[in-house]
Amino acid sequence: MTGRRVPDLDDELRRRLGRRFGTAVESWLDALPPVLSELAERWDVEFESLIPRGSISVVIRCQTAEGCPAVLKVSPERRRVLEEAAALVRWTTVHVPAVLAVDENVGALLIEAIEPGTPLIESRVYPRLESLADLIASLHSDGVPDPSYEPVAERIAYLFDAGRMNYERRPELVELIPPELYERGRELAMHLAEDAPATVLLHGDLTPANILDGGEERGLVAIDPAPCLGDAAFDAVDLVLWRAEDVTAMAARAERLAPAIGAEPERLLEWCSAFAAMVALEIAEASGDADERVEPLIALASCF
Repeated sequence: MTGRRVPDLDDELRRRLGRRFGTAVESWLDALPPVLSELAERWDVEFESLIPRGSISVVIRCQTAEGCPAVLKVSPERRRVLEEAAALVRWTTVHVPAVLAVDENVGALLIEAIEPGTPLIESRVYPRLESLADLIASLHSDGVPDPSYEPVAERIAYLFDAGRMNYERRPELVELIPPELYERGRELAMHLAEDAPATVLLHGDLTPANILDGGEERGLVAIDPAPCLGDAAFDAVDLVLWRAEDVTAMAARAERLAPAIGAEPERLLEWCSAFAAMVALEIAEASGDADERVEPLIALASCF
């Protein structure tokens, strides 16, 4: 059903946000429906359904008064939403969605919906490296590296601190991915961040889940940025690692992708090595049978 009626903030949504924010998010979610109703009235949108993705925001499909599809996001982490909105406004490329409205007090953002909008993570095939290069290069060349954005070192610290929670959820994973290997990756990532050859505005969370199919004219479109400043190679890490069968395949991707985004292949592979144990831990925590996907990541994590 569409309209001003707020979609049910269901148990699945509560579990996803609870993994990120803990039990404190329950009271925020309980107080959210009237906030959403007020936003819908003020921005003149009709709600459709929840979009079941992401760990920091409630995401709702909606339609504007003009009949255009849109997406509303609202999060208890207001700073993240506001920084996302600021970065999206400053990017001039077609490879990001347009911002329609922002509410700084609530931490809400209304953006255009991307059509057809299929997330890359749902694709059965790995995309052409040229399309990935076009996306990353456009983000780095069109973005404004405002010094108000955090340095990538802070983003790295946040990711590694958050990732360690997977050991708490599945303590037995210390046998598969030793914490020493995980921390070695943190140290390498911090070293690379401090030694960046140039600084660009990074997307900061360019995973296959945050890349949508924008159709033939737009190509790939990046959503949900966590903007920060740093080495261009950082944004390519998840895309090099994703579905790679072995270290040789990762190295081959880095060899082809790095020059197209202004990076050195060996340096990009070092970045991938730094995050390989973290990615392996995420995969292993989420799946009881992930050995085949984890093994090449552990091998890469041990390379540098």
